[in-house]
Amino acid sequence: MRAAAVGINGLSFSTLADCNPQFLSYLFNASPRGVVENRESFAPDGVWKRILGDNTFEQLLSQNVLLSNIPLANPTYGRPSLNMQLISLQNELEAMLETISTYSDKYVVVFSVNAYERDLKNKKDPCELMSLLDGYLRKAYELLDSYMFFSPYGFYENRYEPYGIYLSTVPRPSEEETIKLSQILDLIKMLGQP
Repeated sequence: MRAAAVGINGLSFSTLADCNPQFLSYLFNASPRGVVENRESFAPDGVWKRILGDNTFEQLLSQNVLLSNIPLANPTYGRPSLNMQLISLQNELEAMLETISTYSDKYVVVFSVNAYERDLKNKKDPCELMSLLDGYLRKAYELLDSYMFFSPYGFYENRYEPYGIYLSTVPRPSEEETIKLSQILDLIKMLGQP
């Protein structure tokens, strides 16, 4: 079974509503969904430390989870490791597809998309960025049997939002509650279960 989780730092419900991306809009109607809640910090390294807890690359690899492009440092943590300041969003998304294509039959691939938030902060057109992201997430979806697309927080019009998206083949733990960062790794591990 091919499985992957793609975290998109800064992807907000507000931008989704403004830009109405075709594929993500389809997934909102066709898959289990929820809201990721994060009120503590919006620094990507701190957010991902809370998601991963004390787990190392090697520990997670032994549990069939491959970390890829995680923004704990620059260059990023895991395989592949990319320079967050130099890589374009398109090249990062191509690396995401290549990693998923190469490894998702052996591991649950966990890939962080970081250039999206950087480009938003650099005042690039959010709907153009969303359109590019939407197309690549569709391609990733077509490679996978089990998926999770999530954002640990949103970034909209120069401000952070404490809520992010959650779209996955794994339903959220409780229909009435938001998903906390500390729950995401357990949900990721469920992606690889038959």
